[in-house]
Amino acid sequence: MALADETKLRSRRSLLAAAAAGAAAAAAAAIAPAGVAAASTAVMTEVDNPTNGPMTSISNSSALDGAFGASASGSGTGVLAQSLSGMGALGTSEDTTDPANNPMNAGVVGVAGETSSVADNIGLTGVYGYADPSLADGFVGAGVWGDSPDIGVIGTGATGVQGIGIWGVQGYTQEPGGVAVYAQSADAGARALRVEGRAEFTRSGRVSMGSGISTKKVSLAGCTSNTMIMAMMASNRSGRWVRAVVPTTGSFTIYLNGTLSSAAYVVWIALTNPSNHAG
Repeated sequence: MALADETKLRSRRSLLAAAAAGAAAAAAAAIAPAGVAAASTAVMTEVDNPTNGPMTSISNSSALDGAFGASASGSGTGVLAQSLSGMGALGTSEDTTDPANNPMNAGVVGVAGETSSVADNIGLTGVYGYADPSLADGFVGAGVWGDSPDIGVIGTGATGVQGIGIWGVQGYTQEPGGVAVYAQSADAGARALRVEGRAEFTRSGRVSMGSGISTKKVSLAGCTSNTMIMAMMASNRSGRWVRAVVPTTGSFTIYLNGTLSSAAYVVWIALTNPSNHAG
């Protein structure tokens, strides 16, 4: 057979193959479920997949399996979600009707450490965070960390913030003139602070005054002439009371109205002067 005849034969076979492929595609489209449209583009790995249409979604009809998983080795980011002006990431768990039997009803769960340590029931929780305790000196595990030059954490509700633990709530500042815990009431009938139970103030104490004396000097770090110090007798000594308490730098002196006939105790508490925040 001549070369020209072979070329015609190959061309004819190519046309027949293409026609057969087209018929198969048409048949597949005809038997596809109604309403299922072919994806506009395939999702590719290791490249950006731009789109200007509906978002790409993955769903799983199994009630016990997840829909999507992502993991990264080393210091990589498992999932990165960004938005120009909307929500960067939204996590929801919708069924809040039965928290006793639906203990994992949490919108977002963040864990630093072992997932087996997550609480048994985290139902009705928008955001749950857990961290293993630190084994390194100078570091602590933090279940949730809110950080901002303005307000790190805002809690609103019938109870804005509730802390439960060995130390329920800790406030700390290392700024000169800073305030570790600030309680404020905007209404004259409301209370800025309520303490139910025992209260402890480290700038308070009880000192012993011996027989035959009427003054007692007490050392107190941070004390100044502006410090407000209140003191009273803690022993029953007829005719004797605290006449004055005079603060100075690093100490204060308790003055009784006369000398003691027998040893006695005096209790005191020191407060910062609200007029100038000193002492």
